Amino acid sequence: MKKTKLFFLLLLSSFSTIIFLFFIFLWWNENPLLPKRSNPEITVLNVVKNNIDNSKPFIIKVASYNIHFGIGFEADSPHIDKNSYIKRLDKIAQILKEIDADIVLLQEVDSFSKRSHHIDQASFLALKAGYNYISQSPTLKGKVHINFHKVFGKIEHGQAILSKYPIEYSEAIVFDYANYMPFFTKWLYDPHGAQKCVMNFNGKKINLINLHLDPWSQDERERQIQKIKKLWLTDKNTPTIIGGDFNSIAPAASTKDGLYLQDAPWFVDKKTFDIKNETTISTILHLGFKEAAPLKLSLKHKRYYSYPSDDPKEKIDYIFAGYKARIIHGYIYEDAKTASDHLPIVADIKINGNKKASHLNQIRKLAR
Repeated sequence: MKKTKLFFLLLLSSFSTIIFLFFIFLWWNENPLLPKRSNPEITVLNVVKNNIDNSKPFIIKVASYNIHFGIGFEADSPHIDKNSYIKRLDKIAQILKEIDADIVLLQEVDSFSKRSHHIDQASFLALKAGYNYISQSPTLKGKVHINFHKVFGKIEHGQAILSKYPIEYSEAIVFDYANYMPFFTKWLYDPHGAQKCVMNFNGKKINLINLHLDPWSQDERERQIQKIKKLWLTDKNTPTIIGGDFNSIAPAASTKDGLYLQDAPWFVDKKTFDIKNETTISTILHLGFKEAAPLKLSLKHKRYYSYPSDDPKEKIDYIFAGYKARIIHGYIYEDAKTASDHLPIVADIKINGNKKASHLNQIRKLAR
């Protein structure tokens, strides 16, 4: 009896020690913690002379692209050598050059992560594709990480905005981890986030919002979009563009299979998925924003699907414009193929200008 009691005491002591050491590890691994709200630095490269088209002073092209940290859709191996990684990033840079957008909203961007050979992907793509202004906002930092492609080591992962026009203000938020996620798994997953930049477009201020919402919970996405609405969607006098990976299917879509949900981890209860009644997209539409591609999709609209890139069956990537900004044309850039597991979405957007600015532009044209 005494031996049995001693055994259980030792077992309990060992378990308590392991839990204590695990919490010490988590503290060390995530220290210093990423702030929930911050103002990231704006990087100015000044290495590319952009030939900005001033003949269309109120038209801007915007692209949104989840680049899957540059690994591509069909990774040959969990461990990709550096030269192969650079070739993959070169392919993404070439896609961005072909699209030739004024603004690019990027999701799932690595910066100085071991799995991607410590390449600052936002700067790499900006230099290669011709963007002088960068704002990066990491949502996950860790000294040790093993979940993504079994590469053991440092990780820094998040979002970025690339711009050909000056970025004058940068703000970012990191969403809380989802309630459904056990505490001991949180360090293995990206909590996702959002960033806002104010861009100077030919003297006109434009709000740019880059989103990456929760992949496995309708409730979390709805909470996140309400937070964005409260923080950043109250200024109706400034043209506003919203884009990113929403992980949300359009309200009027004819099919709502939720293919992107298939790789949900073991702790996610798929029986709770209720994507048919989700209000994430509707929240933005009710504010008067318009989307770059049809929200009511059928099989004949396959060209507007963005996921998965090898055989797109769903639309989960969006660009919206509102508050003195209007969508002219939108499309999915299908030629990106399998450079990522998503396809980029692109939109031409008209920025409402005032009569004074329009008159000044006419004078400039006559003076040339």
